[in-house]
Amino acid sequence: MLYLFYSLRKLPTGRLMTKPKVSVIMPVFNTEQYVNEALMSIINQTLKEIEIIVINDGSTDGSLEVISRIAENDNRVQIYSQENQGQSVARNLGISIAKGEYIYFMDSDDLLDLDALECCYNKCEAESLDFVFFDADIICENKEISFSIDYHRTEIEEKVYYGAELLNELINKYLYRVAPWMNFIRLSYLHKIRLNFYPGIIHEDELFSAILYIEAERVGRINKNYFKRRVRGNSTMTKQFSWKNIEGYFTVIEQLREYIERKTEYEKAIICRYIKIMLNVIIRNAYVLSAKERYLIFLHCIKFRYIRHLRIKTIFILLFKSHNTTI
Repeated sequence: MLYLFYSLRKLPTGRLMTKPKVSVIMPVFNTEQYVNEALMSIINQTLKEIEIIVINDGSTDGSLEVISRIAENDNRVQIYSQENQGQSVARNLGISIAKGEYIYFMDSDDLLDLDALECCYNKCEAESLDFVFFDADIICENKEISFSIDYHRTEIEEKVYYGAELLNELINKYLYRVAPWMNFIRLSYLHKIRLNFYPGIIHEDELFSAILYIEAERVGRINKNYFKRRVRGNSTMTKQFSWKNIEGYFTVIEQLREYIERKTEYEKAIICRYIKIMLNVIIRNAYVLSAKERYLIFLHCIKFRYIRHLRIKTIFILLFKSHNTTI
C-alpha cells in the first residue's frame, strides 16, 4: 500500500554509501531538547554501514536546526522535511526511501545502546530472521508521571520462533508490546508483506506490530535492554485519554478484523483474543470521557458487535464510573 506525501523537500547532506546494512528512520516533531542525544546514539553505533533517514515532520521549534548541524558532519544523515502529517506518514516515507538490508525505527527523544544495531544485524544474518526483537528500560524525567508499562520480557527464550506462535505466547503471558523500536526488521520482509503504518491516527503501532508478527516465519530474540524509553509529559503515551484515542483504537480493530478474514483459523483466534484484550482495556479507560461520548462508544460497540468481547465489569465502568469513584 502506498501513501502520498505533500510539501516534501530534501535537504542536501552529502553523498551516501550505495548499500548500507541498516536504514534507521527517525521522525522528528518538536523534540529540540532531546533530538541531539537521540541522533548521536545512532551516529555513534558500532555498526558504521548505516544510513540515517531523519524526517522533519513540520517541527516549529529548533529541531531542524539541531539535526542540520549534526548532518553537516556526517554524510550518512539524510534530512527530509514535510508539513506535519504525523508519525505514520513520516515512517512510511522513510520506508519508501530506505536502501538498507534492514530497517530500524528510532524515536527522536529516546536512546539506543551503541552496540544494538551491530548485534541485531549479526543475529539476523546468522539465523536468517525476518526480524529480531529486544527489550527496553525506562527513563522517567518526572517522578510525578504515572507510567505502568514494563518493557522487560526476560521469560521469553532466545530461540527462533514462528511469528504466530510467538505472538500467541506473548499475548498469553501478557508480554506483548507493540513498540516498533523494539524490533529490527529485514526490509525485504516488509516489502514482501506490503506493510506500512496506517496514516492519520494514533495507536497505529497496534496494527503494524500485530501484522509484523503474524506474517513472520522466522523471528529471533535478544534478551537485552538495548532501548532507553524516555517518559515525559505531553507525549502520546502520557497525554490524557481522549476521543482521539478511541478513534485510533477503533480504526485499528476494524483493520485487524478485515485482515484476519484472509488468515488461518489459528491466526484468527490469536488476533481475536488480542482484539478482546485491547477492547476491554480501552473501554475501561474511556470512563474519563463525557457521558455523551461514553454513550456513543456503547452504541458503537453494539452496532459493530464489539459488545460480545466486553466483560460485564468493563461495560459497567464505561457507563457508570466517574472520576471520583473506584471499582
